[in-house]
Amino acid sequence: MESLKVLLVNGSPHKEGCVYTAFSEIAVTLKEEDIQSEIFWVGNQPVAGCIGCGACIG
Repeated sequence: MESLKVLLVNGSPHKEGCVYTAFSEIAVTLKEEDIQSEIFWVGNQPVAGCIGCGACIG
C-alpha cells in the first residue's frame, strides 16, 4: 500500500504564527500514524486566479 501524504496549506499572512503552530501539532499526530505531511505557506501576496496562460498543460 502506498503511504499517504497530507498537504497542510497555511493561508495566514504570518508564516510561523498560530496556524503554523496548529499545523505543526497536526503534523506530529500524523507522523505518529505513519502519515507524511508538509506545511505549505501561501505567502502574504494576493493569490490570483487563472490567467489562461496554458502553463499547466503539459
